[in-house]
This record gives sequence, structure tokens and C-alpha cells, in this order.
Amino acid sequence: MKSVSRSILDAFNLVLRLGGSRLKVAEAEAAAGLQERRVIALAGTRSDTNSLETRVNGPETATFDFDWPVVELFRLRDVWLTGDQCQVFLKDGSLFAPWVLPYSLDKLKISRPLKLGATRLKGPVFHLTGRNHENRGHFMLQHLPRLMAARDYLRSLQDYRILVAPGHSRWQGRYIAWAGLDPSKLIEGTRGTMQVDDLIFIPNLYGKSSLCPPPFYNELSDCAATYPVPNGPGRPLFITRRDAPDKQLMNEERIVEILRSKIGPVDVIRLGEHSLPDQIGMFRAAPLVMGAIGQGICNILFCKTTLLVMLAPGTATNQVYSTAHGSQLARICGNEALTFLSNEPAPSRGDWSFSEERFITLLDRLLDQPEAARLKLRAS
Repeated sequence: MKSVSRSILDAFNLVLRLGGSRLKVAEAEAAAGLQERRVIALAGTRSDTNSLETRVNGPETATFDFDWPVVELFRLRDVWLTGDQCQVFLKDGSLFAPWVLPYSLDKLKISRPLKLGATRLKGPVFHLTGRNHENRGHFMLQHLPRLMAARDYLRSLQDYRILVAPGHSRWQGRYIAWAGLDPSKLIEGTRGTMQVDDLIFIPNLYGKSSLCPPPFYNELSDCAATYPVPNGPGRPLFITRRDAPDKQLMNEERIVEILRSKIGPVDVIRLGEHSLPDQIGMFRAAPLVMGAIGQGICNILFCKTTLLVMLAPGTATNQVYSTAHGSQLARICGNEALTFLSNEPAPSRGDWSFSEERFITLLDRLLDQPEAARLKLRAS
């Protein structure tokens, strides 16, 4: 249900559109109120050839290339923010163009600020919300890297606060603590309009692949090393999607049975039943993490020497979903990984099944590889 402030903001913007009012957009170099602009990291590219993928699936899926933009930090005075994504408007009323990145403006719903009755907020404030902020996977992989990029800068300040979307500070605070920052710094925005006198902003850091610069993922993975793991090596994990609203693996139970017949005990994990610290410990201790593509696979970010096997619908040349957030993320952080593709079409966001015969074939190939032997995965 919409909040009152959001409803008022939407009505105000409808009047502006009906009245023919045109949106002004300001590039960074012409931004009113710009106090500071600094480069945190240069643009870059990564090309990764996964030899394990080649040996199990063939060369078609072995190489993955992605790039990322330059990482810049902006400090702005007298800024207006709208909605739970905190769209950034400058004091002259123009939309700050870096907020839009990497999207096309015509694909976004922009809400201009209603200054009357706006919430006032003293800075310095770091902006940590945006598109898909409510999803834990997107928050980890696309928003936390922005915080990591700003971490040293924020620590150099006498005081600061971290602005997140309304209703999200409780769970996002746990991720802030994992990233090595103080969760008591969090404050929640509104769904209407806010005025901030001193805003620190880093735009989205990803390109077409939706992956951010690898060093920030490595730093987050290193942060997980401060969390305790169970005594001794952990057991292989299968991450269920039975509690997910979509993209469920319909024959998951049978796939787990086959997996257990090949490698022995496997713990089926429903992530919602475990705290974030417990999830970090379990993942870091697990020799193998397997599951259908989805948010839970993003937890491979906690690991360093784990083998990830992600199950996904589609073929090497026609994937239903991009698998970069699984296998590539895993390899960035020092893990081994590959994707088992169903080799069959599947509806977008719909439930699907994985051929048991194909799963057995791919699993047997994997278990014959030295990476699996090193982890002693094959059942005796």
C-alpha cells in the first residue's frame, strides 16, 4: 500500500506532466551545488576463462567478459531526494544525471520533488538506496559495493549517516555490520520528498553484466572472514527455492536425492530460517554449494575456497537468466564454479524442472574433475 507522502508526490507529478512541465537534467560537470568530485577507481574490464566449465560443459560457456565504469564520488549541497529510491535533484530543480546510470532515462519513472512539506535532513549523509534496494541479492551485489567504495572517505569524516529506504534499516543494518561499518549510522528516508544539505553520492558501479568492480566484492568476501564457522569442515549445502515466489525448481527433491546418492550427506537450507551471521558461517565452511539460480546463490560472496554449482534453465546460447551473479561472482572471490544448464527452454520467471538424466550426466562429469576430488565429494 502506498504511503500518504508517496500518493501526494505522485499526484503532484501527474499535474506537472499534464501541464507540460519539462524535466531538466544536469550532467556532473554542470551540477548546481557540487562541492567535491573525486575518482575512487578507474573503469576496467575482466575476461575470465573457466577451465572447469570447459571440461564439464564445453567451450561455449567457458569465457565471460564484463566491464565497469569509472567509480566517482560526488558531494552535493542543498539536494532534494524523492521516493524510496531517493532520486537526486539539485538545488536548481534539475535531475542529477549520474543518478540515472546505467539506465536510460526514458525507461525510468522520475518523480520531481514537492518542496512544500519536505522532510529536512542535516548532513553529511551517504546515499545507499536506489533501484532494487528491497532485494537482498541486489542490495549485496549492487548497492553494498557503492558503500565499500566510499568506506575510507566516510571513515575520514567526524560524523556521517547512511540513508536507506524506509522500512529497510533493520535487515540492511546487518549487511552494513558485515561490511565493517557501524549500523547505528543508518537512517531511513521517506517515500515523499527530502531535502539534504550535504549529500555524498556514488552512482551505480555496474555495466551490462550488472556486476561491479571485482575489488569491492573481494573486500566484502574478506569481511566474512571475521565470522566464526562451525567446528571442522562443513557439509555440502543445497539452497532451496521452495519458499520463493517464482523460479522454483519443481523437481528439487529428486535432484537432491540424486546428489546425495553420489556424494553423501547434503544439508538443504532455507535461508530465511537462518540469521545472516549463521549464513556466513555455513557458506564459508561448506565445500560445495548447489542450488537453482536465484537470490540465495549470491551468498557465495561469503566464500573463498568453495565449489559453487548453479542450476539454470536454458542453453549456452539462449540462457533464460544471466548466470554471472553466480559463477562469475564466485570466481572473483576465489572459489571454483560452474553452471549446469537445463538445455531446455523455460518461461521467464516461471517455475521449471531439470532433467534428471542430464543432471546425472553433468554431475558425474564434475565428480571426475580434480576440483571435486580435492574436496573429496564423491561418496565412498
